Amino acid sequence: MKSDVEFFEARGFGNDLGLGKNACLIVIDFVEGFTNESMPMGYNLDKQIENTNRLIKAARSSNIPVIFTSISYNNTRLEKDLLWKEKMQGLKTLIAGTNLVRVDPRLDYCKEEDDLIYKKFASAFFGTNLVSILNTGNIDTLIVAGCTTSGCVRATVVDAVQYGYRSITVTDAVGDRSEKSHYQSLFDIEQKYGDLSTTEELLEKLSTKIK
Repeated sequence: MKSDVEFFEARGFGNDLGLGKNACLIVIDFVEGFTNESMPMGYNLDKQIENTNRLIKAARSSNIPVIFTSISYNNTRLEKDLLWKEKMQGLKTLIAGTNLVRVDPRLDYCKEEDDLIYKKFASAFFGTNLVSILNTGNIDTLIVAGCTTSGCVRATVVDAVQYGYRSITVTDAVGDRSEKSHYQSLFDIEQKYGDLSTTEELLEKLSTKIK
């Protein structure tokens, strides 16, 4: 009996897209509302943050732009009643101007240099200026770190390919509350939407590319 990978490969899924000409690193929602385990949306992401800092360091050395995202809500009459917040009540803690929507201070975020996109929903593309800034920088490849693998990471990767961007999801720099959801989402991403890489593999690709 064929494994899932063998079944998909036999039908032409999972082809490697590789790095394009111009990449950026996008760090999705590593904000305190998700990285603080005491919060409703939070869970342990220590290792993923450590690996993301390694990616940020390599990106800066390679002159690759870094983009951060955060989910942030204004407590206005209409925005406080967004339907997604009813589905996941913990989203109601992500209030604009609070520490819960700021980039985790353990990350090497430079507000003078890095773009920070505030979003309302899962994909970093939905309702934001991400396409505009990617096009301005002639970016064709997204290197993806962040959380959650089955949620905002996956949604961003799906939108990336739909907008014509390659993506490389760094498997040990993304995290999920559910191990099963994490690995199933990575499998789906690799078969249908983008490439996967470990931190070590990605760092090697970047070092080779700039030689």
